[in-house]
Amino acid sequence: IMKSSKRIFILILSLALCSSFLSANYAFKKKVKDVCKSYRISMESNQLELETDVVSISMKSGRNNFEMFMLVGFASAGQAIAHQKQMGLSNAYIPGMIKVSVDVPVSKGEFNTFMATCKSDTAISLADGRIDSSEFMQEIMKTMEIL
Repeated sequence: IMKSSKRIFILILSLALCSSFLSANYAFKKKVKDVCKSYRISMESNQLELETDVVSISMKSGRNNFEMFMLVGFASAGQAIAHQKQMGLSNAYIPGMIKVSVDVPVSKGEFNTFMATCKSDTAISLADGRIDSSEFMQEIMKTMEIL
């Protein structure tokens, strides 16, 4: 009986730890989705990948507006990270890097993928207006890859 109660205790403890991590992830994803929604960009949870130190955002744009999608992707992640820092919770999700990839149609059924990365502090600066969008785009163009 002692072994089974010990197992139950360990199970409950691990569930509690996992649920607090999941709630941090949920709050982060919700913030990103809400910011994207305010720019009329639909975002689903499966378009966000939260790794230990990198958040990856995948988006699909129209032919002529991929820069706006890039900006909104980075700004939404920046706002979510700033929000997590502001909350000050021990289980906050605060990645160091943000990676945004945007699929841009080239012809029917074919896409080019533009991918760029930046540090989270840079994305926070974009989100809170310390860096304007043209300066930010010039900065990330240095890291942009076309796949």
